[in-house]
Amino acid sequence: MLDVFTSWTRLMAAGTSIAETGLRAFETARAAGEVIAARTPIIETAMRSPLTGDHRELARMVPEKVEAFSRAGSAAVSAWWTAQSAWMDHLQHFHAAALRGGVPTPADLGRLGERNTTALLEAVEATVQLASDTLAPIHTKATSNARRLRGKRKRT
Repeated sequence: MLDVFTSWTRLMAAGTSIAETGLRAFETARAAGEVIAARTPIIETAMRSPLTGDHRELARMVPEKVEAFSRAGSAAVSAWWTAQSAWMDHLQHFHAAALRGGVPTPADLGRLGERNTTALLEAVEATVQLASDTLAPIHTKATSNARRLRGKRKRT
């Protein structure tokens, strides 16, 4: 049986999670700006004097982005696949009910409504999880780079 309070609780939890993901997106953007500001002089120095450039830092730039965006892409594809599987299961159930031949009873309609509500909740939760999982590796790399480069500037 459909529990309205549980459904609302799940929707509120999804709303809280998407708000947290929004905060992490802001932190990611802020950290990316810090990293760009810190690395621009490193690149400029290496261009002006290749022998004195910070080659360790320069060598990190591309591989770390490839790794972070690859992890983000894998998370997105995994979530997409899971969502598609859930929708296919739901559609199979719906079509089976439609092809039964006959007018659905109020109980049948009630079960269908409950199943639709559950599918909608799961879709909302999966979308929120997709956003969180996709952002996580990029957020981790950007914020760790910003912290590391902040410490590096303090030492020099």
